Amino acid sequence: MSSPIESCKQGCDWHRSNGEASCSESGNSCSQAYFLPAEPSFFHDEALIQATQDLNEILGSLPQKADGRKLSFIHTRMGTLLAWVRHGATTVPAGAVTAKDDDKTIAASLKLKGYVAVGAGQQ
Repeated sequence: MSSPIESCKQGCDWHRSNGEASCSESGNSCSQAYFLPAEPSFFHDEALIQATQDLNEILGSLPQKADGRKLSFIHTRMGTLLAWVRHGATTVPAGAVTAKDDDKTIAASLKLKGYVAVGAGQQ
């Protein structure tokens, strides 16, 4: 397993400003790009165990960014985006887009494909 993002051990929230995705402490809208392994169960069967292993192998094969950004999951009400995120921000800049914004604003800021203006429906 890759090591946890130290600055986000207590949870973190994403924000986007100045063309970059960053993360500040507290919250749960951003997380390390890693799938948790689990024992077989009714809700986590062998197919999901294998998918978890395969996906973590793919994520682990991506080269790290030299500028310190970490491979992360940005969670929205519409779904989850895989992104390179700068963790450890201490403040959220005025005007930054966050998970608390409306879906239209988030979709535009994150350049999500196929999302319509109202509600998070796909085109």
